[in-house]
Amino acid sequence: MPIYETVCILHPELSEARVKDVIEGMQKTLEQGQASLLQVEEWGMRNLAYDIQKQRRGYYVRLEYESPPQAVKDFERGLRLSEDTMRFLSVARSAPSDGQSPIPPGGVTDRSTGHPPEASPEPMPAEAHPAPSAPAEENTESAQSEVLAEAPAEAPPAEPGSTETAEAQPDSEEEANEE
Repeated sequence: MPIYETVCILHPELSEARVKDVIEGMQKTLEQGQASLLQVEEWGMRNLAYDIQKQRRGYYVRLEYESPPQAVKDFERGLRLSEDTMRFLSVARSAPSDGQSPIPPGGVTDRSTGHPPEASPEPMPAEAHPAPSAPAEENTESAQSEVLAEAPAEAPPAEPGSTETAEAQPDSEEEANEE
């Protein structure tokens, strides 16, 4: 049987008990479709790269399983119909993962604070911030004057009664009426 991996993003406003129920429901759906679960990882609450359903955060869950293709279709249909699932992606794998999570250690966040467990957000020391560089006004002014000096001089705009504009105007009343 092929091996699949599915990553789901659950709605951030779900309670912890509801998240556990949703994950158990996913596992039961797969088992009913003759799938065997290889790995279930809860990555926790994470910031999204962009808003999904007007939410900036989501609870990530990764499932790896061996399953017939029809069971995957049924599983994905259930995820699409669920209001608890904001987004999901299933991919077929050539081999099971080596057991290492794609999320680095400390990448999982605490549901209540949104920060990695055992870590609190600390401000960067002042030395770590790069100092803003002062704009080199002299250099920009000289560069602008060089560009202006190299630009060809433009002809002054034509006066309203000059011959230059007469070319664009019709020569007679007949031509004006034809237009």
